[in-house]
Amino acid sequence: MRIEHALKNLARLLMASLALLGATGCPGKLQDKERFLLDSGAVGDDAGGGCGDVVARIFVPRCGGGGCHGPTAPQQGLDLVSAGVAARVVGMPALSCAATLADPDDPASSFLYTKLSASPPCGSQMPLAQLPLSAADAACILAWIADQPAN
Repeated sequence: MRIEHALKNLARLLMASLALLGATGCPGKLQDKERFLLDSGAVGDDAGGGCGDVVARIFVPRCGGGGCHGPTAPQQGLDLVSAGVAARVVGMPALSCAATLADPDDPASSFLYTKLSASPPCGSQMPLAQLPLSAADAACILAWIADQPAN
């Protein structure tokens, strides 16, 4: 008897849940879908081919998190979060090694890119004390550097 009663209550709950789910309807349409697409086609800080906004999608959460390369006391003086990242890194020397932070003429030798490898030419792999970036995200950073106008 008790099990039958519990099963009936469960069936009622399931039916009510399905009715509620059906009543919620279609989620609608996204008004500004281009804002959410990966390939923004923008130039400057947002450049990066099909990678979207590399600064917002990779630099801010992976490099600026934990106060490492954010605007407040950035490590090695490198702020990768505040507006104008490209102006601060393109053609600029790294403080800790003899390298250019971002060199659009030779993006693969750029310090921002080489620091992502398991054995960077100087210092430790970035992001420090986190999982390494995926190969796709590293390629996005390489594309972002290549897309920057040279200083």
